[in-house]
Amino acid sequence: MENIILFAIFTTVFFILLKVVEMKYLDAELKPLKVIIRDAVIVFVSALGAATGFFYFKGTFSEFINVVTENKVVNLDATEIFTGEPGF
Repeated sequence: MENIILFAIFTTVFFILLKVVEMKYLDAELKPLKVIIRDAVIVFVSALGAATGFFYFKGTFSEFINVVTENKVVNLDATEIFTGEPGF
């Protein structure tokens, strides 16, 4: 969970830095701090939701991509190996 929050924080900080550079050098006019904070909150919530969804559906998403690309990849995490005595 902390990886997801760190990803969202880094994304938001990167967005704020780019927004400040844009305002200072490209637009040549400063926007109110209220607008920048609102946009940063929207970016944080979006990044948090996207990262959560990506990590939650990681297995099913990779299986879906394998089917779409017709890639024959075995999921080694789901493969079970029995090395003991057989139960029959």
